[in-house]
Amino acid sequence: MVSSLSRSPHAQVQENSRDPGVSILVCGYNDLVELTLQALEAFGHRAVVVAPDLPPHLEEQWQYLQADPRQPGVLQRAGIERVKVALLLEDDDQANFELALLIRDLNPQVRVVSRLFNHSLARYLDSALPQHFSLSVAALAAPAFALKAVSDEFVGYFELPQLEAQPATLPPELADPAYFVSDRETTLWNVVELTIGYNSRLLHMPLSELEETFGARVLFHYPVDGLSDFSKQRVFDDFDHEAELLEGDRVLVICDPRAYLQLLERNGRRGSSRAQRWASGQMQDKRQQRQGRSLGRGSLGSWLRRGVQGLLQVKPIVRTLTFTLGAMLVLGVINFRMIGKPLIDGLLLTIVVLTGGYGDIEAFQQPETPLGVKVLAVMMTLVGAALVGLIYGLVTDKLVSSRFGLGRAARMPKEDHVVIAGLGRLSYLVLQLLRQMGYEVVVVDPNSENPLLEAAEREGAVVVRGDYALASTLQQARIQGSRCLICTTPDDLTNLETALTAHSLQPGIRTILRVTDPELAARMQRHMQTLGISYSATGLGARAFATAALVGSVYGTLAWQGETLLVTLLEVSADCHYLGLSLRQLAQDYDLVILLHRSRPGKPCVFPKIWQKEGKTLLKEGDQLYVMGTVGSLIRLTQGRPLPPELYQVRLLEYRNPYFEDEILSALSFYARLPKTALKPLLGCLPAVVSPPLPRDKAIKLARQLRKMSTEVQVFAQAQPAHWIPAAMNENSESNLN
Repeated sequence: MVSSLSRSPHAQVQENSRDPGVSILVCGYNDLVELTLQALEAFGHRAVVVAPDLPPHLEEQWQYLQADPRQPGVLQRAGIERVKVALLLEDDDQANFELALLIRDLNPQVRVVSRLFNHSLARYLDSALPQHFSLSVAALAAPAFALKAVSDEFVGYFELPQLEAQPATLPPELADPAYFVSDRETTLWNVVELTIGYNSRLLHMPLSELEETFGARVLFHYPVDGLSDFSKQRVFDDFDHEAELLEGDRVLVICDPRAYLQLLERNGRRGSSRAQRWASGQMQDKRQQRQGRSLGRGSLGSWLRRGVQGLLQVKPIVRTLTFTLGAMLVLGVINFRMIGKPLIDGLLLTIVVLTGGYGDIEAFQQPETPLGVKVLAVMMTLVGAALVGLIYGLVTDKLVSSRFGLGRAARMPKEDHVVIAGLGRLSYLVLQLLRQMGYEVVVVDPNSENPLLEAAEREGAVVVRGDYALASTLQQARIQGSRCLICTTPDDLTNLETALTAHSLQPGIRTILRVTDPELAARMQRHMQTLGISYSATGLGARAFATAALVGSVYGTLAWQGETLLVTLLEVSADCHYLGLSLRQLAQDYDLVILLHRSRPGKPCVFPKIWQKEGKTLLKEGDQLYVMGTVGSLIRLTQGRPLPPELYQVRLLEYRNPYFEDEILSALSFYARLPKTALKPLLGCLPAVVSPPLPRDKAIKLARQLRKMSTEVQVFAQAQPAHWIPAAMNENSESNLN
């Protein structure tokens, strides 16, 4: 039985939307849909929900149509002809696939955002259907779970289409001609956190020089002197790009994978962890997949390097057998040369000896054959018997496991492995990422009928069947020796119970919990930090789907300091309210990071330096921008609500060395545009505000200059009462800002 709409769909959308010409259709109902509807409401938009089963409370909050959306008549009743955006959020890929084709028939102009787990199907639909964009909750959230399990410094990564890399200008001692070529296309970017150590070669390097040298972009700078993070409403605060890195400073950097390991090396790290090696190799692997290069192509040096890298990635037993067999062959050829055998004959006879054919060689039966040659041949026979047995065993195991589906069970690791409680779509992608990094994985799941268990075993994971929350099950998974526990079951309480059991067996174990409600995850992160890290995969996905519907295509999500950072595409049209703004004004007004600006004609500008001349570039119709922002930033952008300008002042608390008095007055005079004689009385009545209202980066720069002169300073927002400021200084504030 199909119920009618609570109100006319078109009228409701017009009434509740900021733009009357925009209407949104949501197909399906689940936890993701509910959170996506909340995100859409935060953007200022309402939606029509079409699903066979709807909860009672939905009638009071949203327009709805209780029916199967895969029926053309149902979509027509929901107003598909007037819909501008359709969100297909069913749990089943097949249902979303059918809906995408049906909606394209009914309204060829609608923008369709589909939830698809199958990566191949998603890529095909994105290329075949116009105005179609696919997202997967599992794919969006998996990097956050996997990377946090094994690394504190590797935050995440994102990939942008057809993005040319800015060539890095690395010093000669770090440059690798095989990897650093200026015309090389790259689309993958890593986001990493660096803590400057005492032995770092980045010490005293200005941030601008770091960006220029490594072709990177600094997102956040947390200086050890505390001159940062003053704004309560901004995430991407301006910082002093000329500030030098000091011991203890933390920076969050977007960098090309080619420069990732070089950054770590300059910072005193050798990049020895598996996560670091995996991250640095992603771009090369993806480029080879796109171009379909074979191992036989390229220079001899690159071919040998790839061969050595491939050999180092195989199992230790295989490497040992390879080196031992090679040594035996060389030794055998030398042994037979001693009795006058040619090189080829010596190689063939060595193979015969290694396979147990000592008695078939006439030379060993002759009395004139040296005793040493015979003894060495006997030793080779014994070693060959062991080698042949091991090789037969490995080959048989490989054939049985790959051809007949038997013997796939991996050995239970003793330590340094990752335990995953609950195997679903999200945890399977997490497992794949961990295995790509080279980590051993143990999966705990009570459902023997789970079809993903067989796939997990093929990936090389060990499967333990049993209740996650039981201590005996976790002990069977050797939780005491593991490096991390990832709880991804659908039930929040089960995840919490499993984490508590793990902490009772191994206090202090790194734990990552999947929590459905993003608000609950945030509260757990604030009040239960000792238990572990809490992520809401559904909340992360809901924000991405809402952004894809109302802003632009989403190319990555990152979880950082309690914020969700999204990488999205902005296309400047004739009716955009930010048409004609400069890049700097757009970034400051809406708290965004501009990753790339593409204007036709002209080359795309990667990481434009908006604090310099590039920031004055005006946006024109047809421009494309790849930006990073929080959900709040993107909401303000769609609603045209820029942040109010923030200005800061510097308070001088005391200065300890009169020797610097003249230099202090010179610095204050430069920013206040006043003579030093007018400012000198301030030094006699400290503490005092010694600057006019300044942009944040200039206020921090002044504060750092004063600190170098043995002073104690404080930076504060202009909203605070400003005492001890001469009237003349206030009159000159505006000229100083210019």
